[in-house]
Amino acid sequence: MRKLRRILIVLLLVAVVAVFGASFYLAGLTAEPRGNTLDEEEAWERDHGLWEDFDQLPQESYTVQSDAVEGEGSYTLHCTYIPAAQKSDRYVIISHGFRANRYGAVKYVSAYRDLGFNCIIYDVRAHGEDTPTTCTLGQYESRDLLALIDDAYTRYGNAILLGLHGESMGSAISLSALAYQPRIAFVVADCGFANLYDLLKSGYDQMHLGWLIGPVNVATQARYGFNLRDTSPVGALAGNEVPLCIIHGADDPYITPDNADRLAAATAGYVEVHKVDRAGHAESREVLGREGYEQIIMGFLATAKLA
Repeated sequence: MRKLRRILIVLLLVAVVAVFGASFYLAGLTAEPRGNTLDEEEAWERDHGLWEDFDQLPQESYTVQSDAVEGEGSYTLHCTYIPAAQKSDRYVIISHGFRANRYGAVKYVSAYRDLGFNCIIYDVRAHGEDTPTTCTLGQYESRDLLALIDDAYTRYGNAILLGLHGESMGSAISLSALAYQPRIAFVVADCGFANLYDLLKSGYDQMHLGWLIGPVNVATQARYGFNLRDTSPVGALAGNEVPLCIIHGADDPYITPDNADRLAAATAGYVEVHKVDRAGHAESREVLGREGYEQIIMGFLATAKLA
C-alpha cells in the first residue's frame, strides 16, 4: 500500500511539473514573439504580390519614444512615413500583426495612398527593429500607439485628420487604444480578436487542451506581469463613438468571424462589418485585391462622412 502511495505521489508530482512547464512554455510563445526580420517580411509580401511599388515610394524613417510601461523607461519604436501622392492633411497609422513587423503593413499602403492618405507604419514593441521585450498583444502596445498618435499631431499639425488601421494583433492594438479616447477620426480593424484569453482558449480547445488556459494565464502573470483577460479590445469599445470598419475573412480558422460580430456589438458608434468570402486569416487584402479592398475603405469613409 505504501509503495502504491509513493508511486501515486511521484506521478502526481510529475504531472504538476509537466503542467507547470507546459504553461510557462505556452506563455512564452505569446509574450516573447520570435518574429520575422524586415527582409523575411518583405520576401513574404513580394511572394504574395503585395509589395507592389513600395521601393519606389518616397519614405522617411524615424523613431518615437514611448513610456507605456511603468518602470521600463523610454521604449523606442521604429517607424516609416510614406507621404500621399499629393499634398494631404489625411493620415493613417497602420499596425501590423503578431510576429510580423512594419513591412507587414505595406500591403495596405497603396490603398490608403490612392485615397489621399499619408501613411505611418511602425514596428510594434518586441517586433522588427525594436528591442526584444514583453508583448501583450494590445495592453502595452495600445499605449505605445497613443505615443505615435501624439507624435503625429506634433509632427504634422493639430488640424490633420488621423485614422488607425490594424491587422490581427494590430487590430487589437488599434481598438484597445480607443479606451483612452484619443483624437482619432476612424478605425479600420482587419481580422481582430475580441479578447486574448478567449482567443487562446479557443485554440487550445481545438487541440483538446482547453483546461490549460487557466495555468497558462497564471504563468503569464507570474513571468510577464499581465493577465491575458485584460487584452480585451471588446472591453475597450464600451461607449466608443469613433466610426469602425471591421473586415474579417469568412474562412478565418484562427480568429473566427464571430469575433467581428462581438466587436461590432460592443461599440456605441457607427460600425460596419465586411466578411470576405474565401479569405482565411489576414487574407482579405490579398483575396479582394488592391481595388476591392480600397472600395471597402472608400465606402466606409463616405458613409461615416469622412471622405
